[in-house]
Amino acid sequence: MKLNSTMGMIGLAGLVLAGLIFGAVWNNVKPSPYDEFAQCLNDAGYVEYAAHWCSACAQQESFFGTASSKLNRIECSSPGSSTFDLCPDIESTPTWQKPDGERVTGVQSLATLSDWSGCALPE
Repeated sequence: MKLNSTMGMIGLAGLVLAGLIFGAVWNNVKPSPYDEFAQCLNDAGYVEYAAHWCSACAQQESFFGTASSKLNRIECSSPGSSTFDLCPDIESTPTWQKPDGERVTGVQSLATLSDWSGCALPE
């Protein structure tokens, strides 16, 4: 009798664990509310210059969540480098380049990016 109870507890724990794993995976693949916004920025010709080690770049990308993968993001630092060796004309990151070539440095709010681009933010 005790063995069945233990097996039931193990089975229940396994189901809970499977549910947690499924939830974590689903959160990483489900559409972001910013997918269309990020795609619009990309389609409009906006470019984000960033570096993998840049904390401000990580903050910028956190605004987009999983939609950051839809941005036209150019990595400016090779693995193991702490410089912008891949983008010699970039002095700091993040740097946003507008379609007309104007560049603006620093973390930009989504509202600012929307104002610049005309891309609508989700409601």
